[in-house]
Order: sequence, then C-alpha cells, then structure tokens
Amino acid sequence: MPQQDASSNNPAVMAYNAVLVLFDVLVFLVKAIYIVGKGVFEMAVLPPARDVSGDIVLITGAGHGMGKNLSLQYAALGTTVVCVDVNEKTNQETVTAIKSKGGKAFGYTCDVTNRQQVVDVCKKIRDQVGIVSILINNAGIMPTHPLLQQTENEIRKTFDINVLAHFWFIQSLLPDMIKQNRGHIVVLSSIAGMIGFKYLVPYCGTKFAVRGIMEALSEELRADPAKPNVKFTTIYPYMVDTGLCKRPYTRFPNLLKMVKPDDAAAAIIDAQRRGLIEASIPKYLLYLNTWFRNMPLRVGQEFGDLLDTGLQSDLQTAAPNAGVKMYNLVILIIDIVAMLVRWIYHTLESFYRLVVPPAADTVHTDIVLITGAGHGMGRCMALQYAQLGATVVCVDINEKMNADTVATIRQQRGNAFGYVCDVTNRQQIIETAQQIRQEVGTVTILVNNAGIMPTHPLLQQTEPEIRKTFEINVMAHFWLLQSYLPGMLEKNRGYIVAMSSVAGLCGLNNLVPYCGSKFAVRGIMEALAEELRQDARKPNIKFTTVYPYMVDTGLCKRPHMRFPNLMRLVKPEEAAAAIIDGQRRGLVDVSIPKYLLYLNTIIRVFPIKVGTLLRDFLDSGVESDL
Repeated sequence: MPQQDASSNNPAVMAYNAVLVLFDVLVFLVKAIYIVGKGVFEMAVLPPARDVSGDIVLITGAGHGMGKNLSLQYAALGTTVVCVDVNEKTNQETVTAIKSKGGKAFGYTCDVTNRQQVVDVCKKIRDQVGIVSILINNAGIMPTHPLLQQTENEIRKTFDINVLAHFWFIQSLLPDMIKQNRGHIVVLSSIAGMIGFKYLVPYCGTKFAVRGIMEALSEELRADPAKPNVKFTTIYPYMVDTGLCKRPYTRFPNLLKMVKPDDAAAAIIDAQRRGLIEASIPKYLLYLNTWFRNMPLRVGQEFGDLLDTGLQSDLQTAAPNAGVKMYNLVILIIDIVAMLVRWIYHTLESFYRLVVPPAADTVHTDIVLITGAGHGMGRCMALQYAQLGATVVCVDINEKMNADTVATIRQQRGNAFGYVCDVTNRQQIIETAQQIRQEVGTVTILVNNAGIMPTHPLLQQTEPEIRKTFEINVMAHFWLLQSYLPGMLEKNRGYIVAMSSVAGLCGLNNLVPYCGSKFAVRGIMEALAEELRQDARKPNIKFTTVYPYMVDTGLCKRPHMRFPNLMRLVKPEEAAAAIIDGQRRGLVDVSIPKYLLYLNTIIRVFPIKVGTLLRDFLDSGVESDL
C-alpha cells in the first residue's frame, strides 16, 4: 500500500496519468461529436428495419388490447408468436385469429405475478417452441384514483404486474438470448413513465421503474466482457384506446387524441425492428419531455395546464361533459399569452435562485419522522434535525440502534422519540402512526430514508432479494404516505422528503432492481406532487426528492471510481446536511453533490450513447458483492 501511495505521488507517474486522461478526453469528444452527428442523421433517416421472420416473439397480455394487436402484426411479418395471458379464453382467441390467417402461434396461460409459473411456462416454451429471441413485456394494469383511496391490494397488484413480472420473464429468457448471442427485450413504459400524473401515483411509480430497469440492465450487459448481442427498447405510449384509460380528457382532442391500438402496435414493432433504444407514441413526446426537463419545473407545469390532458378518477361519478374540454379561440390565445409571460417569469426566477437560494424555513415547531434512523444517513439527519430544534421521531426495525439514536439526541438536550417498526408491514406502519399521533403529535416532515441495495448482476438476484428491495425502497413509501399525509392535509402544512439516488437518474451495472426502485421513487414523488397541485384545496404540502451519489454508510460495499477527488464517497454527515437544507428551502430536487442533477439534465439532451461515453470516462460504480 505505501508503495502505491509513493508511486501515485511520483511526478513522472502523475504526468503520465495526466496525459492518459487528456487523451481519453480527446477520444471522448471525438466519439461524442460522431454520435451526435449520427443521431441527427438518424432523426431524418432511420436505421433499416430488420427481418423478424425467423424470430420467436413472446408477448405478455396477448389476449387483448395492444398485446393482441402486437401478436397479429408480428405474425403477419412471419414471426412465430408465443401468446401469454392469464385469461385462457381471450389468449386462445388471439392464437386462433393468427392461425386462421396462416400465421404460426402458440398460447400459454400464465399468471405473470407468479414467478414459479413464469419459470415453468418459459421452460415449456423452450421445449415445445424453441428459444425466444424477442420478449415483449406488455401486460399491465392502471388503477386511476387518488393515492389516499388506493388500497394495499391495488398498489401491490400494480407493482406485481407492471414491474416484478419483468424480472421473472427476463431472468427466465435472457440466459438463452445471451447463449445464442441474439435477443431483443422490449418493455412498455408510458407517458406516465416520463412525467407524473394525478390519480396515477402507483402507476407512475411502476412506469418510471421500468425505465430504470431497462437502463440498468442494458448498462449491465454492455459492461459484460462477452459483449452479448442483446438489444433493449423502451416504449412510452400516450393514452391508447384499449379500455385501460377509462375516463380520459384532453383540451385538444385533434392534437392529443387517444392512440389506436393498431397504430401503437405498428410503432412498437417498427421501433424494435430498427433497434431504437427509446420510442414514444406519438414520436414528438420524447423530444417534448427532454425539452421541458431542461426548463424550470413551473414552465412544464404551465404547459401541462395549457394542454389540460389526463384521466378522471375512476371512483368519481362522471361530471357533465367530462372526457373532452373545448375552448374557443379567443380564450386559447389569452391562455397561450399568459403561459408565455409566466414562462419568462419562472425562467428568470430560476436563474435568480441559482444565485440567491430561497430562505431556509425554521423547523423548531416541526415533528420530523425519519425511517431508518438507527444508522447511516437516517441517524445523521435525526441528530441534525434535533440540533435545529425539531422534535424527532426515530423509526427503525433495529430497536437497539434506534434507541441509541434517541438516547444521543436526548443527551444533547434534544427532543426525540423512538418507535420500532418494520416498514414493509403496512399494518405495523398504520398502528405506529396512530401511536405517534397520540403520544407525540401530527408529523409535519416525513423523511422516507430506509433502503437496501443488493449489488450483483440481475441473473444472480433471487426472488426474495428483488421483492425485499421493492418492499423497503418503494412500497414502504406508499404505506407511510397513506398514514401521515392525511394529518398534513388536516393541518395544511407538511413536507415529504424521499430518498432516490444517482441510480434513480441513470442505470448502473450490478444494480438493476435497485435502479428500478429508485426510478420508482421519482415517479411516485412527481405524480403525488402533481396530484396535490391540482387538488382544489391547494394544500400547503411540499415535496423534495433527493439523489445522493454513493454515501459512505456501508451500503456501497465495493465502490470504484476513476477520479476519487472529483467523485469521492459522500460523508453521511454532509449528505444529511444537504438533505435538510434542501427540505428547509423547499427545493423540489436535490442531488449530492449538486452538479449531478445539472449533469444528468444536460447529458439527456444528447443521444443516449453520449451518456454511455461519459460513464465510461468517469468509470464510477459498484462491483458485485458476490
């Protein structure tokens, strides 16, 4: 070790390393320019569509809607189609329709939420049909009502079908794709995987999660020394007229009309055949989203208000003329002018706030609840909030460590209470919340901090690991929000802070389920903030989503980084201070260090492969813990 330190301080070695870095920077810039040029060219001239007549495609949810349309259109291209659905009757109808037109199809009944069923069905398909070379994870559900009215069963089922099923199919089929060095995985995200929508909080969480899973898995295989020829395509459709969107509305029905299932299926197949990494339906949605992600949040909200598109709650009785809102030309012109004025104001305000941040609120009258308060960042936040005069409620599954945090705060003359709770147990959370309200008072700041991070390749992650990652990192957020948000609404005052991660901004090797869970947190927070923003009561509830780089709490067991001075592990005390400062200033997003958010936003403007080049250059991440 001393020899390594000595050599690293050797002027000759330092000069040599500097030359290497400079050379890598030049190579990065040349490649980036080439990729950008190629990307611009391919916007005008798309890559050729490859022949799929020799492929075997498996489509989930093939018995109806887009799944059925995808099956029929793939069969028309000469592909062997494997139809998978929980509904045996409708699935068989799809198979029969394909065969009646001379196509080749096989039907399998399967509950995609049951991992063992998925494994067994995939084995049967391999034996009876052959190796699946195209997987289309299409099955999904969409409960559409406020988060506080969504039941535990609804939320769990939404994640089981829309997210966890992806893992079971990928783990069952990807090994054969890698072996034969040929495969393509297509997943259905949604416009609700790009931006948050009211009444769709769990659904948005699932569709953001799908983005994270695909980004991380493609990065994991790209880092594989074998360089397997497996491609990935993520699809973001607008509302498709399959019956899933029960009560849609839009101000501009000609501009934002519901997509026909036939058109959606054709666009998905075209994107897969051309090897596109991402595709939205209609195409302009991806560009529009990228544009607004580079503007202040309020600018995007103003544009969303102008378009006035979304879904009514499926629990409310239909309002007169609900479904389509029409406005005359004069009102439209006034609305556009007003929007442009507000855009200018919000843009100038955001520049001003870069220099002069909002004032920090005091928290001495607040009751702060922190999950995972027994150790790491949770403990640091508990201590720092107590020093600011807040009453701190420490929640952790580890009674001893949690009690130690409480005792430390009290020794420092702070006010703290400790509660032992398993955040994966909804009933425990509800009972603990009732106890806290009676014994301490109404929680006004909720910090969803508890999390775990299994760190190894997806094909080596077990079902219990994946489920536990989502139970702690995602589902616990729902149970805590449903338990504490009503009290905040009653009091008309509250702050919700959620821990995402740098792994919620981009996909990382060895962290596929973790990335999925942290992208999900983004989606949940965006959708819930939008849901309350459009609430007629205009409740004074603020939201802060935090994206820390690797924090030195022991969660990152085997980190590696090329530039340790630039991207060193963050100290938990520093992370806690940045999180509390962000919450007190009412910031919507906080990254640690600060530049990560700006870097991510800028890189997203460029083709995806430019971001990949930057990741390769920085060479930062975690090694497998196996």
